[in-house]
Amino acid sequence: MGKVSIVVATRNNEAIIKKCLDHIYAQKFKDFTCYVVDDGSTDQTLKIIKQEYPKTKIIECKESLGPSHNRNLALKDSSDEFFAFVDSDAFIDKCWLEKAITKMETDKTIGLIGGKVYDYHTKKIQSIGGQTHFGGTVWLEDCPLNDERAKIKEKFCHWLPSSTFMIRAHVAKDIGGFDSDYGYLYEDIDISWRVWLAGHTVLYFSALESVHMMSVTASSSYSDSKRQFMSKRNKAVTFLKNLEWITLIRFSPVFFAVLLVELIILKPKGAILMGNIDPFLNLKKILQKRKEIKKFRKIRDKEILPFFVTDHWKVIKRCIGDNYAFLPRRN
Repeated sequence: MGKVSIVVATRNNEAIIKKCLDHIYAQKFKDFTCYVVDDGSTDQTLKIIKQEYPKTKIIECKESLGPSHNRNLALKDSSDEFFAFVDSDAFIDKCWLEKAITKMETDKTIGLIGGKVYDYHTKKIQSIGGQTHFGGTVWLEDCPLNDERAKIKEKFCHWLPSSTFMIRAHVAKDIGGFDSDYGYLYEDIDISWRVWLAGHTVLYFSALESVHMMSVTASSSYSDSKRQFMSKRNKAVTFLKNLEWITLIRFSPVFFAVLLVELIILKPKGAILMGNIDPFLNLKKILQKRKEIKKFRKIRDKEILPFFVTDHWKVIKRCIGDNYAFLPRRN
């Protein structure tokens, strides 16, 4: 089996970093190097790691630039065949690595793989893969434990959450790794999308089980206004980067319709509006990103669009429901 680098992005996670690393070092598959890329922690996170997990390679970032930038530092440092990305509030099953590598070595077309993610708080299934509406809204497909969807063993997905997924090293490097400009939010959608564009597949494989707390991820330290701005900006950037021009033109009425619904339903409205405007103020950078993608792009939009959700009402319900990821948090 190929060697693996496990990359844990963290910031001020002293309360849970032990639980995360305990699950990593309990893996049945042992041929791995564990990286922790720290985004300027000011608590005891780094002290705990240095004292209790001396084999861990630590990359310290004095300036807080977000997990996308920091994960790329590990990509550059390691020459291993696979990279597994695990959030500091995610806990992987002891067979996670072994099963992921075995599956990827069996099927060389898989560029990125992830599995069934359980919600730490509700004990429901938090994710059986990501869903995308062609108006720009994205969400994790969740379900109760006894739902028929929970029985799905594997399926292709448009994207998978970066709380726990594995990617081939050469694929990650060929497509430029994570987009460092994202900071937080949408970085997993973007990299999954580019894996598809490069001619590889993104596979949900239910045998890869993990538990995710989610509430303590780094993005939760941002204000509602900042999170709304970043989510809307990164959403717009993701679609502007990865869709062909003809598809963007075709979908533009739906994009604006969804924006109108969000401005009516969600708050703060100023952050939502500015998040959607910001990419157009930096259009030169977007056009450069499109040029970079064109260099490795092997498939057309028509091969990816079948993964998109076309039910507009489903999107509206996500916007007004508890599962919509970027609603202002309730007290």
